[in-house]
Amino acid sequence: MTMRFHFLTAILLVITCVLGAIAANRPSDENQPLRASPEIIGVRYCSGDAETFSVWLRLRVKYLNRTAKTLILDKEIGKRWYSEKVARSQEDLESGKFEYNPNIDWVFSDKDKLPSKPPTDSPNSEFVVLMPGQIFESEIHTALVAQYENPKNFAGTLRPGIHQFQMELSAWNHPGDASGFAKSWQKFGQLVTGMIKTEPLEVQIPSNPKVEADCH
Repeated sequence: MTMRFHFLTAILLVITCVLGAIAANRPSDENQPLRASPEIIGVRYCSGDAETFSVWLRLRVKYLNRTAKTLILDKEIGKRWYSEKVARSQEDLESGKFEYNPNIDWVFSDKDKLPSKPPTDSPNSEFVVLMPGQIFESEIHTALVAQYENPKNFAGTLRPGIHQFQMELSAWNHPGDASGFAKSWQKFGQLVTGMIKTEPLEVQIPSNPKVEADCH
């Protein structure tokens, strides 16, 4: 019981840190320090019910330091928390007219590896230091809920067709206050915190895809 209590306490600490990052000022596409460019490198269609299916996306994201400063970036950016937004056009995406903007429930199990608290004196191997113009690449997996071709609209799903997709990724995924680490690491560079928006990505939802029965 004691071990489980400590584990749940650690999970609550992680969630608290993530919520703190979400509450921070969200930079716009123009002033955020990184350009996050996603690319689809894998797609799977997974069975849902008679009307819906899920689209699992495997993305490669390139993070470009577009500032004149040295940046410190968590290699696990977006792995602990992200949000998805989908619109019919890039104009709708920019104006906040979303057709899909789910409230994702983040649940951690006993099997999940919790992020460790970094050392205070310098960033460890879980972070990358990016000089101006340098790029870091990583993968992230996500999923969208879609509906088969149907005259009816089902709430919380995407209709077949071409859509504009965007993510917001949490840049700080470790226990502890990010501002404290940013201050102690400032001689190595500027720690990236808060939320990072990806550039819009075109996603096509098929009307009647061949779905997999088991995508686990």
